[in-house]
Amino acid sequence: MKDRKIVIQLIRVKMLLISLLAVLSACGGEEVWESSERDGGENEKEFVLTYLEAWEESLDYQNFSLMEPYYVVNNHGYHASRRQHQHLVASRIVERLDEIHQFETEENEFGDERIMLKADFLIEERGNTSMEERTRYYYLTESGGERKVESIEREAEASAE
Repeated sequence: MKDRKIVIQLIRVKMLLISLLAVLSACGGEEVWESSERDGGENEKEFVLTYLEAWEESLDYQNFSLMEPYYVVNNHGYHASRRQHQHLVASRIVERLDEIHQFETEENEFGDERIMLKADFLIEERGNTSMEERTRYYYLTESGGERKVESIEREAEASAE
């Protein structure tokens, strides 16, 4: 009987610790991103503009393989972008960069960096053209001595690629 009480007490303590751990891990909060004026930012912005030109061309030719040199292949961002590309091609949608409103390098408190682009995009869909303002965050990395896209966050669609 005494052993059973000890086991029950240990289970209660364990449950309390698990609950406490869950509460503490949920208190992380939002990441804070701030504008960064470090060296190399202009090269990253140029890379993103070149990437966007290739994205338009890949949609025109309905060929994602034109984009593969820009990605770390076989990671989550690559596969998410490939699915996005397939969706746009199947829907006969082409996105074209029209006017840039904001384009800056950002850094969070952990030293992670991203490129924030807020711009107007022309959306061509089955002969119709519309304009949409979109915000995108490009997370870049180095792979094999080259700059690559690790992932893209599309604010308007509220999903990360």
